[in-house]
Amino acid sequence: MNRYTKPFILLCFLIPVLLPAQDTTLFDNLALSRNKGVRQLLDLRFRGGSGEFEKILLSKVSFTPEARKNCLNSVVILSFTVDCNNNMSELKLRNAPYFGINEQLTAFYESIVGHWNSCNDERYTRFEIPVQFLIEGTETSGRGFIVVEEKNPGYKCKSDQYYLENIEKLRKKGKFKKALEMTDILIKRDPHNQEYFELKKSLFDNTDEN
Repeated sequence: MNRYTKPFILLCFLIPVLLPAQDTTLFDNLALSRNKGVRQLLDLRFRGGSGEFEKILLSKVSFTPEARKNCLNSVVILSFTVDCNNNMSELKLRNAPYFGINEQLTAFYESIVGHWNSCNDERYTRFEIPVQFLIEGTETSGRGFIVVEEKNPGYKCKSDQYYLENIEKLRKKGKFKKALEMTDILIKRDPHNQEYFELKKSLFDNTDEN
């Protein structure tokens, strides 16, 4: 049966909070709640439900050789609207990873035209679906509703902790722009982690001052 539900932080204080290995319990609980809402919406609107949606996506979207070689670990937000008359529009790939993945996701979106159930309430027309691209064994706080997983490319891909530790080293050396680049990598891995955005703001403020 279908179901639905409804300023500046000193870096010297922020970084030590982030540096220890993060307890993923909070991230997992938030992801479970977020994914529950996505599943219920797809079960209501997509023909065949969330399981069929995932099956089609995984049949059309996979790691490209370039993505695998570059240790792609990213959560893409597949954002679009399906109105109550089943017209699809407003596709956005938030946090897009490139490496040929964008084209695959766009092709998937085009392939599911006509796969929708009608509705009587505009609240059930907006979709924000986290699709995670994950190299097997990579330690990251990022979570997706659908996970596209790939074996490692013959070497171990860097963990979130690697980037956090190096951001702290770069901060101490005053290399804020380089630290910002690494923070952007973390945000691509987990766009739902507000701590990463706070970290970026702190680094950006330091860049403006120097």
